[in-house]
Amino acid sequence: MTDIPHQSAGFFRSPTAPPHIPQIAAKAKAALSWRRAAKYGVGALLLAIGAVSTYQNVLVRTSREAVINGRLVVIRAPMDGFVTMTVSIPDSAVSAGAAIGQIVDPQADDARSFALQQEASATQREHDAMLRRLADLERARREADAQAEAYRLGRVQQGELRVEETEASLAAAMAREANAVSAVQRGAALHLRGFQSDEAFERALHAQEIARYETIAARKRLDSLRAELQAARVGTYLGDNYNDVPSSFQRARELAVRIDETSAALDQFTRKGEAVTAQLVAERERFAARAVAAVTAPISGNLWTMPAVSGEYVRKGQDLFTVVDCSTAMVTASVADREFNELRLGDPVRFRIAGTTREYAGNISKLGLASAGGTFAISPEEHRHQLSINVPELRNSPDDACAIGRTGEVIFEGRGSGNMARIVALLRRSLGLS
Repeated sequence: MTDIPHQSAGFFRSPTAPPHIPQIAAKAKAALSWRRAAKYGVGALLLAIGAVSTYQNVLVRTSREAVINGRLVVIRAPMDGFVTMTVSIPDSAVSAGAAIGQIVDPQADDARSFALQQEASATQREHDAMLRRLADLERARREADAQAEAYRLGRVQQGELRVEETEASLAAAMAREANAVSAVQRGAALHLRGFQSDEAFERALHAQEIARYETIAARKRLDSLRAELQAARVGTYLGDNYNDVPSSFQRARELAVRIDETSAALDQFTRKGEAVTAQLVAERERFAARAVAAVTAPISGNLWTMPAVSGEYVRKGQDLFTVVDCSTAMVTASVADREFNELRLGDPVRFRIAGTTREYAGNISKLGLASAGGTFAISPEEHRHQLSINVPELRNSPDDACAIGRTGEVIFEGRGSGNMARIVALLRRSLGLS
């Protein structure tokens, strides 16, 4: 049996091997070096990650979960009715006092408004009728006044004529008296000489006496007529067979009294109409408030949730909107038991937005949020140690202001600061861990 020597590419090279065998061996050695370097690199990377994690967990205190949070304001329905929403996109910005919805109640009771409307219409009709009655009375009074004035002017003219007539009669009576006196004087001379009888002289004396009394009567008659004329000029008429004023004057006086009474009644209806109108306006405003109610935002912020939808019938007090108050933006975070027991109110912290290098300084404002969880946009988890962090710079940030729900981590100051912390932060960013 022929002895054939054992040949192996890795352990034995025949002196008669082909010339390309050394080149293959060199390439295999290079590949082995590259694999060894890759293994060393991966091991170093894992060692760095472990060192960073150990530093983070042992030397640097950080939160488990941190999120930008804010207080919620719940807007409830002020009345029953169908709701219509003018803002329907969550996270929309709303301004304080801006209308974000409306509620319409199609079954609002307007019986009181209807009754006041009927009363106002009736009062207006009575007022208009009273105005027409007052106008008729004033027209009748003007006619009576004109008639009375015409009568007065006629009586004055009549009195003036009668005074002139009486003056003429008085002049005639005075003339007759003068003639009678002359006749008596002539008869007395003749009677003394016996040329006139006693009877004729007595007739002359009697005629003189009559003429004197006629003159006196004419004067008295003239005085009476002058008195009547003076009274007629002021509207009073003297006589034996009639009253002091004619019927036209009496009619004018009655109409004046009725005009005063009607004016007083008209004023009363005017005041009543004003009062009823004011009540009607107030009742209409109350009805409008009961029939249609605007839903406005009490604060400026972002719309968070809308428990109701447009067209839905809602009850008074039912939740319609929740608005995040951006002025109360803060950070809520959960920590482990070991960290929670060492924290104190006012401790300085830094909040870093996840996936960025943006950091904000703040301080711990509250430890434990289970009782106040319902007032936050993002409710803290139960059975977890929660805390609230006041971050003033966050509210003025152009990138993260009111960014409710944006996550990050809270770094508690006191440990993990200095050069080592900065080196670890650089490594975390290089390794994509922050």
